[in-house]
Amino acid sequence: MQLDHSRIATRQRSYDDVLDLALRVIRTYPLPLAAALAVGVLPAMLLNAWLLADYLEPDFELGFPATYLWYMFLLVLWEIPLATAPATLYLGQAVFLDRPRAAKVAESFWKSLPQLFFYQVVIRAVLLLPFITWFFLFAAWPYLNEVILLERNPLRGGRHGQMTTYRRAKVLHGGYVSDLFFRWLGAAAVGALLFLSLWLSLWTAVGALLDQWEWTTAVYAIYCPLALWITVGYLTVVRFLAYLDLRIRREGWEVELLMRAEEDRLVRQLT
Repeated sequence: MQLDHSRIATRQRSYDDVLDLALRVIRTYPLPLAAALAVGVLPAMLLNAWLLADYLEPDFELGFPATYLWYMFLLVLWEIPLATAPATLYLGQAVFLDRPRAAKVAESFWKSLPQLFFYQVVIRAVLLLPFITWFFLFAAWPYLNEVILLERNPLRGGRHGQMTTYRRAKVLHGGYVSDLFFRWLGAAAVGALLFLSLWLSLWTAVGALLDQWEWTTAVYAIYCPLALWITVGYLTVVRFLAYLDLRIRREGWEVELLMRAEEDRLVRQLT
């Protein structure tokens, strides 16, 4: 691993540049990134299909399964941190390594799973009001997943005041709340447009191929969650790149990488 030779240039970017760079990253790593996403997303899709099977019937007054769609969106919001964790870990390795190892990604995931479950499941969806905690962790602390997965601070600091995950997230996001909030709004708008475009594109493509233009159960049970999770995958890459951008803006991360790389070279020369 060469810290001063990253695959993604470490420099400040506007949010438009981040959105564009995310497409380039996906184009560069299409298969391994899709595989990493599938590891987390497929179990979530199967779980949702099982939980919501009884809600697929159209609502009598609206004519479409609104209850099913509402519950599915809520479940996906709850599942995003865990479902996208393997992809985030893969991206974290792909920045510095030509061929990230699946075994290393899996090992890092299992080590981070207790904190992921504590912060992103227990705290966000059980102990506190979900709508408040969802807003807080998605908008005010949007990079908590990256902090847990990539920086690997302990849950508790011990006797020597060690940096914990909570303190690290607070330091990283502090002072940028307004900027992060507007970026969150931008991501939500882009995600909504992308989801609707993909959903309608799938419906149009299947309709053109099979000459079937009715809004059947498959449109809601298959095309809708597929379009939604593809959108989540794209926004996962955006979030990772925006996390790097925040570290560069706030901490001069590119300078830190150069110093750490030089330190590694000196250690190798002396030993």
